[in-house]
Amino acid sequence: MKHNQVVLIHGMPATGKYTMAKRLQDKDGILLDNHYFHDMFANSTEVPKSELKQYWSAVGRLKKQFIDILRQFYPKSRKVRYLFTSVMLKDEDLLERLEKFATDIQADFIPIELTAQPDVLKERCKAEARKARHKISNAKSLAKFLKEYEGRWPDYTHPNKLSVDTSLLTEDETFAKILRHLKKFN
Repeated sequence: MKHNQVVLIHGMPATGKYTMAKRLQDKDGILLDNHYFHDMFANSTEVPKSELKQYWSAVGRLKKQFIDILRQFYPKSRKVRYLFTSVMLKDEDLLERLEKFATDIQADFIPIELTAQPDVLKERCKAEARKARHKISNAKSLAKFLKEYEGRWPDYTHPNKLSVDTSLLTEDETFAKILRHLKKFN
């Protein structure tokens, strides 16, 4: 890599964000998956429904502080590729914060949007691995989620953005497209 990289892999549940980020982690990446924050608290807290808004607000503040720590103490002796994943609904300013973070550490900001058709997502969400990571893991929950957030997906342009519809692609094909895109910044 010529520059540091801040890669944001985002999209609907079950599009393959974590899967792609894990594979990129094996290619000199540092994975900062959004579920790390959620999972850290999932088994150690009990949040009443009436306090969910406060809970998510507190987790959001923690994420912002984490990025501030990275900004101050990122490795300066080597090039680094940070890999963030997000659905980007509950954290609408994430794009701007990560782009500013990239600028501050002299990194290329590379947003990667993964999409898939709803019927494909419904099948993928049934995977057992999703349950273990506290993710949407059944078609009914996914349908509710998609209905609730219909039309609220961020639509933006960025010169470094890659969009990949994973509906008809294998995991290897999706990964190859992402790698080809990232090589443009090496």
